[in-house]
Amino acid sequence: MLFTRFVPALAGLVLGVGALTSAFAAPPQLGGSRSVAPTVLVAQANDLADAIARNEGDWRNRVRSYLQAAYPDRVATTDRAIQLLKSVNSKCLASRTCPPNVLNEIALISKGSVCAAYIIDSVCVRRFTVPRGAQAFDFGPSGQPVYPGMRAVSPGDPRITGSSLTGVRYNDAYPASGDSIIGVTGFKTPMPEGKYRVVLVSGKRPLAQAVSTPFGRTIQANGRNIEVMVAGPDRWLPRGALANGSPEQVFAPNNVLPGSAAAIVFDIDHRGGDLLLQFPQSAEIGALMIEPAGQPSGFVLDSTAQSMGPVSNSGCLEQESRIDRALAELPQDQPPGVRNCPGGLCQPPPPPCQGACQPLSRS
Repeated sequence: MLFTRFVPALAGLVLGVGALTSAFAAPPQLGGSRSVAPTVLVAQANDLADAIARNEGDWRNRVRSYLQAAYPDRVATTDRAIQLLKSVNSKCLASRTCPPNVLNEIALISKGSVCAAYIIDSVCVRRFTVPRGAQAFDFGPSGQPVYPGMRAVSPGDPRITGSSLTGVRYNDAYPASGDSIIGVTGFKTPMPEGKYRVVLVSGKRPLAQAVSTPFGRTIQANGRNIEVMVAGPDRWLPRGALANGSPEQVFAPNNVLPGSAAAIVFDIDHRGGDLLLQFPQSAEIGALMIEPAGQPSGFVLDSTAQSMGPVSNSGCLEQESRIDRALAELPQDQPPGVRNCPGGLCQPPPPPCQGACQPLSRS
């Protein structure tokens, strides 16, 4: 069934509290710029840096929540990351308890956050032709209908790995995503060298059965970690579809069929050979499409999704570079665990001599 709760008048609002995991203390608000005044940002970063300098046990989760407060604004997320690196560097210079390699770890968490993949509400439309140059795969039980132009993938196929792989059926009227495979931990297929856009669509479960993490919390694309935004169906970005044509044509009421599923989109630089996707927490996949990133996508977004923030990781590499540059530009006196501080415990320099000081022995 189509999620009718998303209407234009409410496009900029976040509906519901979502089914977020405990790893995210403050659910991100999807819509518009999330930047804050510089003084406020510095105060927030300093408060968090104090907790990190004390090596409080939940500091990693707090870093993620701090960064996600800027979602889906990638630039504002990067601004937060850079300010936190500066604050932690300053606080940890005077601390004996900072975690080892803390700056590098914060930078790694930050780069995952600025390249997060956002879950999109994917609907069915009446017609879809796989774009030229794309490879598309229809996942499901053996013997099920396969969408025209797609390649069948069933449990036992050498292209997929997983434990207890199970093909499931939801609605035979939708061959591409009316069925799926649960328990997928890996997929590979040979692809020429190039930059590609990957579209993953889960199975079209009934709303009562929809889950907030159909693809897991992270995906590894050719070894590169991509964080997946964790949110229940009422927090997915509306809306997209495997379709051809303009959004006005694709999402015309008489062209949209009942049914809705989670989808994500991300870009990948591929050097040739097997393109490898891995799902450490396992995934449910109904359809997968790999298309050249330089051509118009076969996954069409309507105006609401386009206005609510980035849905692919295009452009995030520039933000990752900003984080790397900020890390490299920090003062040479690095905090504990980064340089000359084995185990993260650094002794402060001795205080200057006061009063009568003994000269150094020359013997």
